[in-house]
Amino acid sequence: MAEVRRTVHIVDGGRDVETRHKRVKRCSRAGAFVEGFDEPLIPGLTFGQSRMHPLTRSIGLALLLLLLFLAAALSLQWWLTKETRHLQRLAVDEQRARLGRIIALSGLPPERWDAYFQKELGAMVGGTVELYQTGQAPATPGPAGGLSFTMPVGNMPGWEARVSFATPALTRTQVLHQRIMATVVLLALLLGLVPLLAILIESRRSSMESTTRAPWGQARAEATSLQELARLTHERGTALAVEHAARARAEEDLQVNRSLLDRSVAERVRLGRELHDNICQTLYAVCLTLESVQKKSDLAPEMQERMQQCLAELRRVNQEVRSYLQDLEPGSVNGQSFNAALAGMLGSLPTGDEVRIERRLDAETLELIPSPQVAEIMNILREAVSNSLRHGGARRIILRAGRNDESIALSVQDDGRGFSPEASRGHGLDNMQARALGLGGGLQVESTPGQGTRIILTLPLPAHS
Repeated sequence: MAEVRRTVHIVDGGRDVETRHKRVKRCSRAGAFVEGFDEPLIPGLTFGQSRMHPLTRSIGLALLLLLLFLAAALSLQWWLTKETRHLQRLAVDEQRARLGRIIALSGLPPERWDAYFQKELGAMVGGTVELYQTGQAPATPGPAGGLSFTMPVGNMPGWEARVSFATPALTRTQVLHQRIMATVVLLALLLGLVPLLAILIESRRSSMESTTRAPWGQARAEATSLQELARLTHERGTALAVEHAARARAEEDLQVNRSLLDRSVAERVRLGRELHDNICQTLYAVCLTLESVQKKSDLAPEMQERMQQCLAELRRVNQEVRSYLQDLEPGSVNGQSFNAALAGMLGSLPTGDEVRIERRLDAETLELIPSPQVAEIMNILREAVSNSLRHGGARRIILRAGRNDESIALSVQDDGRGFSPEASRGHGLDNMQARALGLGGGLQVESTPGQGTRIILTLPLPAHS
């Protein structure tokens, strides 16, 4: 038997695709040819061996992608839970630090924490504050659906405070956006499975219609399907990027709106203080002046009646203005020295000849007061002196100023009727306390019914001193 090698060209649609060497064997007896190929026409295909069916391969690929999608969804859910807990911890830490600063500024021991003080603390932190002794359960259970924590009260062992507050609105918004993002991702993954299912159905139908399709034709169809899947995946990715950008813009708008709201509230508080310490004090001074004129002048009965009507109307207007105010802020004396501002403030008050005001002020101490703080200090002193005249009926008022190595102290002492500091207070004392805290200092009120009142303002020494 002789063997001859021939060159064979494989043509597909008029194109010369491949060239193979053909082995030809001649049988010497019968003169017949036995032909075969040295290597298969399709790489990887060997006669006598089975190939994996396209449907089986597609199903395996679909299962693999489904497992990957499930793993991505579980990972995303774990990340969302972790971020939510992180945001809650940040909110609790912020409230804990805020309550600690408020307790430190107040300087009130736990034994003197009444229900009103705890309510005010709760209002400052935006929740509820309950004081209880260590080892005892709180009187009321914590609210459902919110956040709560406990913390020791300052340096006083044996006392703890439980703080409960609602989940911050910004945290809830961020969690909601994250959940929406997760839902969109899962929907995109599910949509990505649709082309794969179409590929599986088409592959099965094609295999049933014709089992003699050329191997490279099947590969070409699979490549086309994969290209379509890649195109759809790119479109879904672009849509997700657009959604993420829109969510980021919404979060930025929320932050801006919140900042504008905070500024609006602060401006309303400032205007309320301005109205109280300017309009209310002016109306009161006008009333006292008219009363003094009425007492010292001999007016006709008709004029007396007119004067009385004016006084009644002024008192009504003053009371109506006070009823609408929440916080107070007096006028500004920026640009003046302390002595000039003090003289102007005392001169504007209707003291009369029967009231004596003594100034025992240390000159070196007054020089240490920064100019930007003079206006706020004048507001506090004006309110204190006005309260002594208006509520205490004082006939003698002493102003003092002194300092030590750490702080400056200013006091207003009178011989008026006095009052009980534990009783409910009006806007004036609350605003004085707020201004003192704004200056980095504190305000102390000492009063006993029938024995006068003393108000002490303490301020930290400036750094340059």
